[in-house]
Amino acid sequence: MSLIYLPWGILIGLIMAAPIGPVNIICIRRAMTKGPANGYFVGQGAAVADGLFGALAAFGLTGMTQLINTYNGIIQIIGAIALIIIGIKLWVSHPHVGNVDDTFSDRMKAATGTFLLTLTNPLTILGFVAIFVGLGFGDMGDNLINATLVSAGILTGSSLWWGIVSFSSARLTRNLSDRHLENINKTSAIILFLFAIIALIRNIV
Repeated sequence: MSLIYLPWGILIGLIMAAPIGPVNIICIRRAMTKGPANGYFVGQGAAVADGLFGALAAFGLTGMTQLINTYNGIIQIIGAIALIIIGIKLWVSHPHVGNVDDTFSDRMKAATGTFLLTLTNPLTILGFVAIFVGLGFGDMGDNLINATLVSAGILTGSSLWWGIVSFSSARLTRNLSDRHLENINKTSAIILFLFAIIALIRNIV
């Protein structure tokens, strides 16, 4: 057993969560409109998915990797459709500063959404596999304790990233008006539409 795998896992989790994608946009919008705790909680859905993918890669489940790779196109199309639905909902919404729906059920629903969105990105597990191979961790699954440590580190690193994103975004949002909230929603919707279009073009055209 080597405890060095825990910080390595944290670093990998941060690296995999950091690229700005749909989940980052959703968490930033949540943090800006509903507070940092909301954005952080919602980001945990993605952190759990990252931890799951990281564990699959760490324990050497190449069969699962091959299965995801085989159905890569279908999974990405499903994710693109989900992004379009979320984008439409954001575009037509008219949020009010004095009427922020920040309930536990609302957070759970959004966290489930970020979890599923992360799962529908097959490149995530392939990215973990590529990083492990690059770092020489290809035989990680031969030592269950080391694989567990790096998996726990990935979950921790990803969770840490969502805390950084959420609390940093929330600090930029003093004196928000209804107009600001609507602009944030429409901007987020446009970005999500772009991600969805790119995914559809890549897998259909």
